[in-house]
Amino acid sequence: MDASTAYLLIGGALFLGFVLGRLNPGKPLPPAAPPDADALEAARPILERDGKIAAIKDYRERTGVGLRDAKAAIDNLV
Repeated sequence: MDASTAYLLIGGALFLGFVLGRLNPGKPLPPAAPPDADALEAARPILERDGKIAAIKDYRERTGVGLRDAKAAIDNLV
């Protein structure tokens, strides 16, 4: 098998994976968790001092929520 055949097979596999992935998008995400007021107040000075990423990290550590929920909570502070 030469290089062009290998590239063609890889490209075909990627295209097929993309098409099949679009046909079955999976189940929708659950709604975001309600924000924790105490953790938000603790993250507010971190947001102002160190920025958004540090505030999201701190909020996640304090609450144990996922990245999506922490980002949504911190975005509401901005």
